[in-house]
Amino acid sequence: MDTPTYDVIVIGAGPAGLTTATEAARAGLKVFCLDKLAPGGALINLGELHDTDEMGNGPDIASRMTDDATVAGVELGFGEVSSVTGSGPFDIETTDGEKHTARAIVVATGMNKGKLGLPNEEEYEGRGISHCAHCDAPLYTGLPVIVAGAGGWADLEAKELVGVASEITMIDSKPGHALADVRSMEGRIVGLAGSNGLESVTVETAGQRKTIPTSAVFVYVGQSPAAEFLPDSLARDASGHIVIDAEGRTAMPMVFAAGDVRAGARYHLSDAIADGQRAAQTVASALKKS
Repeated sequence: MDTPTYDVIVIGAGPAGLTTATEAARAGLKVFCLDKLAPGGALINLGELHDTDEMGNGPDIASRMTDDATVAGVELGFGEVSSVTGSGPFDIETTDGEKHTARAIVVATGMNKGKLGLPNEEEYEGRGISHCAHCDAPLYTGLPVIVAGAGGWADLEAKELVGVASEITMIDSKPGHALADVRSMEGRIVGLAGSNGLESVTVETAGQRKTIPTSAVFVYVGQSPAAEFLPDSLARDASGHIVIDAEGRTAMPMVFAAGDVRAGARYHLSDAIADGQRAAQTVASALKKS
């Protein structure tokens, strides 16, 4: 069977990716939106959201955005992209051997999950290390917890824990960040301890080390842009985010980027949606001219 050719393949079905795909399809393009997991991206792990006109919790908003994409004519697929080759048309291959071609690509893959970078970190995955307050908050009712990181999605995680955990501490290397009902500490986590799940962390702050009792750490530091499958020649900033111009174009012709994976992203839902709308307009205009 011949490999299907799409006008646009959107890699990533989070809020930026789904918005891009929906708006591109509404513009009359043949669109395929590919994600390694279920549509929704970071939204699936989030509770009530208020930084966008889309009201509701993360999974509900993800469901509505997925329905909008389907109604617009977007074809949704599942698979982890392993490589992108060519220069228009592009060949996209997944880890399970599926191949797809497209005239243009929009990368909206977001971020890989956070890492503290500690040698015994994996030992506590699911036993105190979490990446989803919406999923795991009930496990820590009445117990002290830590959010590693601040701003963007980390703030949403902390807010999700308010009223559930007995105490919430945000630990981040940047000073001056404050949320209601959340204790803030400048520093970084340098140790994890506990024989029956996580029981405490060691924090390096102001040149000293402190031991803080905690039952969980929700990790929003050490994240990396999920763009390993792209050619090394594609311009990135020092942290690995894809560099784009004001309209979402990358350094490679007919390759665009939107959402948290791009340089300068603020990790807010409203920004991801705006990015998707802009990318769709740009790619539609570019394809009509080609």
